Formats: sequence, C-alpha cells, structure tokens
Amino acid sequence: MVKVDKKLREACFFLSKMVELSRLAFSDPEEIDFYLSAFLSAERSVDYRLRQEQKDSYKSFYKSWEYCLPADERELIKFLIGDRALEVHESGSNRDEREERIPVQRMYRDDSGTAIVSAPPCTPPAEIIKTTFVFQLNGKDEPLIDICTKYVKLLTRLVEDYRRSAGLT
Repeated sequence: MVKVDKKLREACFFLSKMVELSRLAFSDPEEIDFYLSAFLSAERSVDYRLRQEQKDSYKSFYKSWEYCLPADERELIKFLIGDRALEVHESGSNRDEREERIPVQRMYRDDSGTAIVSAPPCTPPAEIIKTTFVFQLNGKDEPLIDICTKYVKLLTRLVEDYRRSAGLT
C-alpha cells in the first residue's frame, strides 16, 4: 500500500498548494488550475492504485463501502471523478471563477504583496478584486478548496477503512 499512500500524500500536497494560492490577493489564477489538474489526477490515482495492488479484495470492498456512504458523499465522488475526466480527456475542469471584493482603506498586505491606497477624505474605500474558485455542486456554488478538502478526507477514510477490513493495519 506504499504507492497508494504516496498518491494520497500527492493529492494532499496539491491541495495544500491550492490553499496557499487561495489566500493570496495578488496571484496568477492559472496556477490554481495547474494544481487542480494535478490534484484531480492524484486523487483519482488513489482508487486506481488500490484496484491494481489489491485486485482480489478491493473491488468488492469498494462496492459495499460506497453503498454505505451518505448520498452527499457518493455525489461528491461521482462529481470529482467526472471533473477529472473532463480535465484530462475533454475541455478542462468545470470549476468556475468568482470575484471577492476586499475593501481597502489605507493598506492591504498578504504574502503576495502590498497595496497602499491614498485618497482624499470621505472617498469610498478602494477594492482589491480577488479571483476565487468554485464548483457548481447540486446547483450551488461551493468553494473549490472546501470540495477538494472534503474529498481528501473521504479518500483518507477509504484507505483507512480498506486497511482495517483487509487486516493491513
């Protein structure tokens, strides 16, 4: 299960990079797409590796494991498997961009830079327009970071539950 664990850590690594970028007001939005693409491939590889390495028992384990999941978790799996297929085989991920407006009175600073605002008194605050990323899940905007974080937790649980069921702990 060494290779399975490595793929899970890889997915976590790319998620951590997306989290870092999502905190920055001044960053290249394309970078999050690069990390999202890598994340989607790594997270899908966790299941693929389990199917390869644990051929005899994983397939039947997975069917019963998935059947016992709440509907929202089954939907999340289906959604991200589908999004990975779009990213790799078609026109790219279905993630959407939104704008977050950050009012700035005098100064704004984060790890990506500093913005200093100078204006006459009584001037409305300036705004930094930051790109944020969402998935449309069940007709609702869900932050990309939240969806990917939930999925990593679900994959981690899958691997742990399989280990336990197969006596590999």
